[in-house]
Amino acid sequence: MTPDTPEKKAGLIQRSKDLLDTAVGGLKGKDMNLLVDEFTSEMTLVAEGLSEDLIRTQQQVEQLSASQTLEEAERLALAERLEELQRRVQTLEKGQEKALARKGTLTGVLRQITVIAAILAAAWVITALLKTFGG
Repeated sequence: MTPDTPEKKAGLIQRSKDLLDTAVGGLKGKDMNLLVDEFTSEMTLVAEGLSEDLIRTQQQVEQLSASQTLEEAERLALAERLEELQRRVQTLEKGQEKALARKGTLTGVLRQITVIAAILAAAWVITALLKTFGG
């Protein structure tokens, strides 16, 4: 690596000065108050746009919140309805079990009555046969 020569340093400094002079010259040609006014109007426009975006976003958040509240209320109503239906199903199941138990009991009683009636009928037939043939 070669050390920087005084000529290279002077050229670099000169180019930097030229760049700064060009930038300052561009600014000096325009009125600073006009530049400040342009900047202020552009920033005001940006701020107004951001404010409108914020208002729209807040409205959307409120709508989503209201929608969520309605959906939550509907969900709770459906949950209550489901619980009520489950209670009714349990009540009907218990009633059906009792009916089946009664039906089983009634069927058993009818079976016993049928057997007793068959025994009495057989006894009557035997008695009638004995009277007829036995004398």
